[in-house]
Amino acid sequence: MPLLVATDLSDRSDRAVERAFDLARRLDTPLTLLTVVDESYASDFAQEIGAKARHRLEAIAGKLGTGVTYDIRVETGDPLALLIEEVNSPDLDLVVMGRHRQRGVLDGLRATTVESVVSRSLTPVLMVVDPVLSDYRRVLAPVAFSATCARAVETAKTIAADATCRIFHVWSAPFEGLTGGKGSDYARAVEAETRDQAADWVQSFDAPHPEVPLIHGPLGAAVQQEILSFGPDLLAIGATTRPLSFSGLGSFAADMVRDPPNDLLIVRAAKP
Repeated sequence: MPLLVATDLSDRSDRAVERAFDLARRLDTPLTLLTVVDESYASDFAQEIGAKARHRLEAIAGKLGTGVTYDIRVETGDPLALLIEEVNSPDLDLVVMGRHRQRGVLDGLRATTVESVVSRSLTPVLMVVDPVLSDYRRVLAPVAFSATCARAVETAKTIAADATCRIFHVWSAPFEGLTGGKGSDYARAVEAETRDQAADWVQSFDAPHPEVPLIHGPLGAAVQQEILSFGPDLLAIGATTRPLSFSGLGSFAADMVRDPPNDLLIVRAAKP
């Protein structure tokens, strides 16, 4: 399971680098550390920044890299374009990134680098937010019975093999307020159909098949309640892609990327 950690060497990305080394060591897999120097800088200045970046990465790797096979790469180019190219390498199984830099009102006007990378990545992306205190222990996975959700669960089980994993699905009947509410015959029919979909979806996993409890209510509120009650240290989601959204992601996934409650594993594409 080759890993890549993309870092801008900020405090925000230090945790991502630490988590990447931890995963690489535990999974016995190679790790690439990548930082990109913006090509818009003057040549001499870019070379100076690149040399300092390599020195910093070598120091970090020297501290964290015991027992890990790693490669350090400092590239010059358009940061976003180069990152998107790198994360879509067929040789990668997981990309690790830190939280995006808060930009106030600008965050509401244009996509962040992390959002842009996630929305274009065919490789699962692990966004690290919390301090690295231990292996992942509690994984929460809201699912929509899609291939991307299945890949998110499978990837989470790989990087958090010893964790307790809670998978659930949030449902509601369309136009529920006009059709008699949750107790109506229509809503019960929708719930029964949803249970059938859940039973079909879990067949994609190796036995024993996971249980998928159904939770009724609005998606956002239900997920927040699950986060409060379950207390996950990793949230795993399969994202939908919305070409007309400025983030390129569905609204739920975009909200999670923009303001993650904890470490976030996000998968945008099914298995190749």
